Amino acid sequence: MINGSVAAALARAAAANAEPTYQVKLLLNPGTVLDLDGVPLAEPAAALSLAGDAGFESVQYMDDDRLSLAGQCWIIRIRRDGDEGRIRLTYKTRFAIEGNGADPAAVRRALDRANEVNFDASDTNYVPQVNLGYARATLDFSNKKREPAPHLAPGELPGTEASRALARERMPGKLRNWPRKPAGWADAVTANSLVYGPVRQTSYPGRLLGRALEMQVTPLRTASGEPDWFAEITAKAAGLGEAVDLRSELIGKLRPEGWLLEREAFKTDVILVPRPRPRPAAPRPPGDAVTG
Repeated sequence: MINGSVAAALARAAAANAEPTYQVKLLLNPGTVLDLDGVPLAEPAAALSLAGDAGFESVQYMDDDRLSLAGQCWIIRIRRDGDEGRIRLTYKTRFAIEGNGADPAAVRRALDRANEVNFDASDTNYVPQVNLGYARATLDFSNKKREPAPHLAPGELPGTEASRALARERMPGKLRNWPRKPAGWADAVTANSLVYGPVRQTSYPGRLLGRALEMQVTPLRTASGEPDWFAEITAKAAGLGEAVDLRSELIGKLRPEGWLLEREAFKTDVILVPRPRPRPAAPRPPGDAVTG
């Protein structure tokens, strides 16, 4: 007779890999596609068949000063559309795909690694997605939740303490019991987390090469404190082969126009930057008088 724990282990071992959706993400050159206010210029807007903006959303991320969550490939994101009366909370984990994502065997290996920590076809709480960037690919699993936000002004997101409490309260079991860390690790990190952001991003629906796409524009602050623009386009594909072909076709269309920025379009790499810890005050030499 098989006891419950053994049966559960056998069920996990037999679970099929998740079946992801596919998306292409490419970064655009803000100097050639945007004006100084971050609005798409007429020529690229026409080529991409951009409609008027579909509104804005405010986004922030939660992690501690050492980016402990990001170090374990987890992201906690809090997002709100304009004056929407609720906020959307996403817990996302990410698995690297070897190479540029074009090799089906590399994608299968990433799905196998995800399966080893129980991200498989049996868990419908997470949405799996393969993202193909310029030369990098990831396998993401996202758990999305919603929370009422009746007392926030348009575009406003919860402050640090409220965001910490929300992140801990709605935390899914896979993060709370992350097997690569000791018990209580995720709760401790979120209890001491900081707000990264918020940023305000504007979306423009469009079309290119017969494909629906979305352009998203986000103002960011550089190390010097000057504003900079992060402009990306995303397009869905029905399968890996289609996504690989779509990426090549989009690059082939955007590059000759000077609109492609040949870097990766992973915004969290720019927003989630470690914060220096404050230095402790130097000890006062014995006998020094305190003045003032």
